[in-house]
Order: sequence, then structure tokens, then C-alpha cells
Amino acid sequence: MEGTLNRYPLLAPALAILLLLTPACRIHKKNSHAKAAEDDGQLVSVINVGDPRAAVQLTRGFHGLEHDSWRWTMKNFTATLRPPANAANAGATLQLKLTIPQVMIDRVGDMRVEGRVNGLDLGPQTYTQPGDYIYTRDVPPAALSGDAVSIDFHVDKGLPPSDQDTRELALIVTTIGLLPK
Repeated sequence: MEGTLNRYPLLAPALAILLLLTPACRIHKKNSHAKAAEDDGQLVSVINVGDPRAAVQLTRGFHGLEHDSWRWTMKNFTATLRPPANAANAGATLQLKLTIPQVMIDRVGDMRVEGRVNGLDLGPQTYTQPGDYIYTRDVPPAALSGDAVSIDFHVDKGLPPSDQDTRELALIVTTIGLLPK
């Protein structure tokens, strides 16, 4: 071996680096498996729309992810959520974290958002100023039976597709969730 090392002077340092990196590769693989185990494919009760795993629960009316954290919606959009533990007995609180940009108020005026859980109307909220808001509604236990619930939202106004943007635009959304009471 000594003769081999003399013929290839860089072989010893390369072998040392390789030996040092080998345990790191094993650690990385362990972490990869742990991460995969955490993502068990189950529906969640709170969706951060920036999480790529949440995309499957954004049923319809959502545009692509922007700035790794938010999405534009159409005037009608739907998400599917898992009710939190004990929601079938205690109910839950629906929260939609949204932003209404100045351009929306300038172009369409006041905007009304309505929510519906499994067909139960939760009532509207009107927004007259641009800004960040949380549409919050109590959801009764009767609307939360089962392993998944459909949350439908309707916005009364939005921007139609145009030459500048071919999408229908209504709200910017960051989070949708059913929180335990």
C-alpha cells in the first residue's frame, strides 16, 4: 500500500475525506427517512398554502404558489380539511388568513367573503380597506363529522382575466384552518 501512496500522492487525502464523508451520508439518509415518516399522507386541519404537501388539499380555485408563501384565489375556491380532534362534539373555529391588496379595492371596491363548511353557510364578512385579515367563523359540530370536510369560499368581486394577467384574481391567501375550540 505504501508504494501505491507514493505513486499517487493525493490518494491518502482523498481517502481520508471519503472516510469522513461516509458517516455524514448515513446521517443524511436517516434524516431523509425520518422526514418521509412525518409526511404520512394524512389530511391536516390547518393548511399553510406555501407548503408543497398542502397542495393536494387545495381542491379548486387556487393559483400557483408565489414567493414561497401565498396564492391568489379565484372568486370561488375550495379546500379540504381534516376536522380537529373532538370537533364532532365541540365544533371548531374556521380561520382564513387573507390579504386584500390596494389594487383590488381601487378596481372593484368593497369585497365580501362568504364561507361554507359541508354545505352549511357561515355568513359573509365585508372588507372595505386593503390589508391583512382573518375571516373567522364558529363551525358547529354537526358540520364536522367525518374524516374530511369541504370548505367553500365565495368572494363577490374579483378581477377578470386580462391581457396583463390571464387569471381571475380575488384574494391572496396564506392559511386556511379548522382550529379546536
